[in-house]
Amino acid sequence: MPHDNLLAEAIAARRFFWSLEFIPSVDRVLRDELVKLGGIAEVMREHPLLATFAVTDRVVSERDPEPIAAATNLLDTTGKQPVVHFSGKGRELSDLQRTVERMAENGLSNLLLLTGDRLKAEPAVGRARYLESVPAVQAVRRWQPDWLLAVAFNPFKYCEEDAMAQYLKLSKKMAAGANLVITQIGLDPLKYVETQRWLDSRYRGVPVVANVLPLSVSRARYMRAHKLAGITITDSMMALLEAEAQHLPDKGAARVLRRLALQIVGVRLAGYAGVQVTGLHTPEKLTELEGAVARATADCPDRSTWQLAWSDSITAPDGTRADPTPAGSSWYLPDVSLEGRSMATRISKLSGARASAGRRLHYRLMRGVHATLFGDGRLARAFGGLLGATVPAGSLRARLLERFEYAVKHPLVGCETCGMCRLAATQYVCPETCPKGLSNGPCGGTTQNRCEFGDRECIHSVKYRIAKTEGVVDELEELLIPAVPLERRHTSSWPAHYQGRGPHIEIVPIERIGVARKRRAGSLPAATSQPLSH
Repeated sequence: MPHDNLLAEAIAARRFFWSLEFIPSVDRVLRDELVKLGGIAEVMREHPLLATFAVTDRVVSERDPEPIAAATNLLDTTGKQPVVHFSGKGRELSDLQRTVERMAENGLSNLLLLTGDRLKAEPAVGRARYLESVPAVQAVRRWQPDWLLAVAFNPFKYCEEDAMAQYLKLSKKMAAGANLVITQIGLDPLKYVETQRWLDSRYRGVPVVANVLPLSVSRARYMRAHKLAGITITDSMMALLEAEAQHLPDKGAARVLRRLALQIVGVRLAGYAGVQVTGLHTPEKLTELEGAVARATADCPDRSTWQLAWSDSITAPDGTRADPTPAGSSWYLPDVSLEGRSMATRISKLSGARASAGRRLHYRLMRGVHATLFGDGRLARAFGGLLGATVPAGSLRARLLERFEYAVKHPLVGCETCGMCRLAATQYVCPETCPKGLSNGPCGGTTQNRCEFGDRECIHSVKYRIAKTEGVVDELEELLIPAVPLERRHTSSWPAHYQGRGPHIEIVPIERIGVARKRRAGSLPAATSQPLSH
């Protein structure tokens, strides 16, 4: 069959589209499931609304079948280009390169790059590494300039630090070369609108897709019980679903369908490019949803009528209205201009999150030490003469120098001698203290400033408070920090710095762009690259 990239065509034509998500797992082979699902591949092939489908990567476990085979089968069956997911958990750039090469061989050209949730099983030796989405996007954009590259985004955050860190990293993903955004699953309409507002202020015209699913009581119970990363189902929403399942003759099925249809209509009214529907795998369910969306569209010709319908859909028979926001926390983007570099200045003057006196002192002392020892001054040149000589890898001197750097910096910042120190680009908060080792910003799994691992505050919330208090929020948006090569780990970063081989930070000044633009390799606005180390 001819293979058409109907997703790219729909985006170019600004035609609202649907995507279906498939989840290959150890207990299901997607090719066989398509037969059991009653011919949904046939429906997908002929249905004009279904522009694409997503094939996930290691969602159920790390032993899940890789998505390329399943995506290729669906491509051949339907003639429509899928969106292949690549999860960076437990992976390096070399793994991504092999994936891209296999995709190219199979005629696949739509790729979603995400860091991934926490590994289900930690390695027996050492710590797991995660390939972060920002350098992953940069790499694929270099290798495949014409591919459609999507990134994930979780807008459903309700603390200032948590939410702003997500938005600032989203800007980095766009600057790195992404040209499609797909949201996490959520129920808060204001957060969908907020996402569109951010992108319109920073990268106008970037298409956004809302990830939605029919949220039944059984699914909600499972998500809460297993604490699925980044998904917020509040107590009041859970109570609404339980009441519907208990008291309505159909156990709430019609209300679940109505809410899903209203979500699709709502994001379309908000300017979204399309929706990705999860948990809908039969032609009968697809037809049922289409009918519900048609009715909701007729009921809601504008945002005001939609708002009334949505409010009714989350109101229980006793008049109790469910709240999609967590109790005691409901932060939203402030009512200030988000355009241009001066956004950081306006944000820094707002009340709210501030760094402690101790954090501010630490930042300023570390910045001074960096300027003195690693800048352009006389003392830095003297240190360079001592530490900048080439050190043979694996030599006794290399091992001693690595241990010395660790002894000095680990008590100060938690250093793990990554070999290309990025402290000067991360507000002197070491990225290695993030369990995933993320340097560009948080993953989507944080909750109320807490790390997905649950044992600490997210370091990117700490970074945001420092940056806001010190007036350097722009750094959280404009500095694209590379991934650490595997061969550099557990070596000293000092010789590399003085030899000019420190991490090359790409600096992308954020400017308001008034029209949609096609992302291509080398098209970053006024981008520069410079070594930066400590």
